[in-house]
Amino acid sequence: MLPGLFSFFRNKQFQSLLGNVVSAVFNVLSFAILVRLLSLDDFGIWVIFTTTYNILDQVRTGLLQSGLIKFYSGAEAQAAKTVAGAAWHVALLLTAAYIVLSLAGAFVATPWLDANWRFFIPWLGILTLLSLPMNFATWVLQAENRFHQIVYIRIAQNGSFLVLVGILWLTGQVTLPNVLYAYAASMAVSSLYCLARRWTGIRNIVFRTRQQAMELYRYGRLIIGSILSSSLINYTNNMVILTMLGSAKVALFSIPQKFMEVIEILLRSFVATAQPTISAAANRNDPKAVAIAFCRYTGTVTILIIPCIVGMLLFTEPLIILLADKEYLEARHVVRITLLTAILWPLDRFNGVTLDMINLPQVNFFKNMLKLVLNALFAVVLTWIFPDIISVAIAGFLHIVFAVGYGYHIMKKHTAVNFADIWKYGWAEFRQLVNKVLKLSH
Repeated sequence: MLPGLFSFFRNKQFQSLLGNVVSAVFNVLSFAILVRLLSLDDFGIWVIFTTTYNILDQVRTGLLQSGLIKFYSGAEAQAAKTVAGAAWHVALLLTAAYIVLSLAGAFVATPWLDANWRFFIPWLGILTLLSLPMNFATWVLQAENRFHQIVYIRIAQNGSFLVLVGILWLTGQVTLPNVLYAYAASMAVSSLYCLARRWTGIRNIVFRTRQQAMELYRYGRLIIGSILSSSLINYTNNMVILTMLGSAKVALFSIPQKFMEVIEILLRSFVATAQPTISAAANRNDPKAVAIAFCRYTGTVTILIIPCIVGMLLFTEPLIILLADKEYLEARHVVRITLLTAILWPLDRFNGVTLDMINLPQVNFFKNMLKLVLNALFAVVLTWIFPDIISVAIAGFLHIVFAVGYGYHIMKKHTAVNFADIWKYGWAEFRQLVNKVLKLSH
């Protein structure tokens, strides 16, 4: 039993899942503290700010992460150093641009900003700098399949933020500026930890070449749409709600997003391991293997999330009270609509990953831009007709239905994929996972 147990714990999917579970647990605990101690309006502002930062961070991630994994994984030592060095070069240039733009934006827009945003905007660039070593280390470790060390990074960042928020709570110092200082400090702690462990590969910057940097840029600029689309959709939703319904409603709309962390844990974990698998099949020019990998991952994750969705649907109201407070129960119908929509998430997410890995990032980019436009259009029109956050949730369902249909149509042209195989291979993989767990219990 012990050898099997050790083998299970060393499994890259388990380690990837563990890293995301650790991150989600710490995030939920921090969220539960802040949602109770900040007013609805203040918490709505915090949601808008962190969503804005996440968009900047995901632009950088989209530009570099997939390209780094694609060109770094399995490369010879010198070639890997060149890729890492070029990626660092591009990352530093982009981060410097963020810092300059955030400072300039704060200076130019000061007359039109309230006190909170005059304080927050300069910090957008600072946060991208503080988080860079931490994020880069995560990309390198993922490319090297060292998922167990990514867990340590999650603990360092999310754990330290939770501790700092807890200290603010105990000392009665929970204010928006202090929460931001704690957020920045947690990123600094994690980045220093990664630098001390030499996981960032920053010394490889001396091996950079202009040709490799341009190759990463050309590949990554199309991936940005895929990585960024979900954040931009969330940001659009929040801005529609802020403009048409007020910041208190933004705080309410953040509740279903926290429920979705459970689904995102599984999706992010399997996507991290699916990328190298699908990429390897694509590099062998094996469309059948690509289709099987797509169906296996999509089907498995769909089967795994359905019980989670059913459980959260049955206990929506108690879970909202546990996560936040009774004043957030107004979000219960939005939570339920979002949970039902999430059944389609694996189809959409793995379709995007597959299109990127079979060298069709431009198609995935187009699909994601259409999703963004359609979501914004549906959200504005439906909220204008029926001024409630439920309208925004319905807009989310409609754009996902489009994405799944369009993505499947494109996949059929390039692979032998069909819906029946999603169930067939997904169920077979799910049974294998269950059998492994049952063997460990004996």
